[in-house]
Amino acid sequence: CIRPNAEELENIGTSDFTIYNAGQFPCNRYTHYMTSSTSIDLNLARKEMVILGTQYASEMKKGLFSVMHYLMPKRGILSLHSGCNMGRGGDVALFFGLSG
Repeated sequence: CIRPNAEELENIGTSDFTIYNAGQFPCNRYTHYMTSSTSIDLNLARKEMVILGTQYASEMKKGLFSVMHYLMPKRGILSLHSGCNMGRGGDVALFFGLSG
């Protein structure tokens, strides 16, 4: 989710994954098994995510984390949702868990 510069936009090609975010548009609560007006749907085969009924922007981030947690181990890479700080002496503290 890094904004490309003008040169990168000229050669952007095809996206790897598409997110359709219609946050103000509620999903149909009367659909079988639907109990909420909010829905976040992920289709790994089509490489698409659809977000309905929520304006919480982090749903896009969390959805991409889910995609990475699925795809990266297939490439032998362990994906983590974490952060870190580096001290003056090069020591590193790694933080796991939810944001905030």
